[in-house]
Amino acid sequence: MYMRLNLEQNLSRYPLAAKLYRQLTLRKAVQFAVAFIMLYAAWEFYHFVEYIRGSGLGPAPHRPPVAEGFLPIAAVLAFKALFALKEIDPIHPAGLMIFIATLTTAWVFRRALCSWICPIGTLSETLGQLGRKLIGRNLNVPKWLDRLLLGIKYLLFFYVVKMILLIPTDEAVAFMKIPYYAVSDIKMFDMFMNLGVKALSIILVLAVLSVLIKSFWCRYLCPYGALLGVLGFLSPIFLTINHDTCHNCGACNRVCPNRVDVQGKKRLVASTECTGCTSCVSACPQKGTLQFKLFGLLPISPLVFSLGFLSLFFGIILWAKLTGHWETNLTIENYRAIDQMMSGGFGGM
Repeated sequence: MYMRLNLEQNLSRYPLAAKLYRQLTLRKAVQFAVAFIMLYAAWEFYHFVEYIRGSGLGPAPHRPPVAEGFLPIAAVLAFKALFALKEIDPIHPAGLMIFIATLTTAWVFRRALCSWICPIGTLSETLGQLGRKLIGRNLNVPKWLDRLLLGIKYLLFFYVVKMILLIPTDEAVAFMKIPYYAVSDIKMFDMFMNLGVKALSIILVLAVLSVLIKSFWCRYLCPYGALLGVLGFLSPIFLTINHDTCHNCGACNRVCPNRVDVQGKKRLVASTECTGCTSCVSACPQKGTLQFKLFGLLPISPLVFSLGFLSLFFGIILWAKLTGHWETNLTIENYRAIDQMMSGGFGGM
């Protein structure tokens, strides 16, 4: 209690620190709330799989639809089929709706999903903070190497886009009707539960690199982030900097979790690496120097930007739930029968 009062007293003396603290507290609260939901969903899904593969006695456990957020390829195929079928995929609707919410918010609020909701982004940011505590700072990547590494995720992104565009729509629709697609969430679960030494070694290397180099995964390797970055260029909301009032203190660059050179931009911070975390705006000691602006004209406060993003994202999810486009139409019996068939339970299929 004393520590809390002391913190509040100190913050009251420094309005800028108080503003940054409140904004970071809001974002951290959202990040860890989403991370908790993901962990709870993983626990629920584990019991769901155990139930359909076990005796099936007792009340059926809940299958968490949010687990479909880890089926990006299925979501992209369902999105492609949406325009042909004019209906939302009834088998994995949550995955499609999460994908639609992601695309929509990226178009309006840039890559805000990366810094507010994505659990991998939260983990990557946390590992970077751990690195600063362990060795005092994160390692600086030389500019030439940084630019070279930045291209990796865009190459991965364009490769995936090319493969998806080459798939005819009728084949995408046909794929969504095969048994494997129906239980692709279970297959994903099996993959994570049976990671080999090579996969675990790669994960360990990525974790160590994320400790040493801030936002290593998000900045260099995530193709999903590349997609959102490209869409973010179409956003009507711009981050602007006024060099007439800028004191070149570097506060914006220091707090940026994704290492954007905010201070070095001329007027628009037009970077695909900006994740809309709002930390730079909150950290700037010169009021009005850094601002989010709608169409470059109407200033938007960090709080309004943040709440706007969260309202739009979770508003789409709420709409999906209220209109019946969140829960799968497969029953427990359907899941059990298809899973047994896919594992060779029926005639070795």
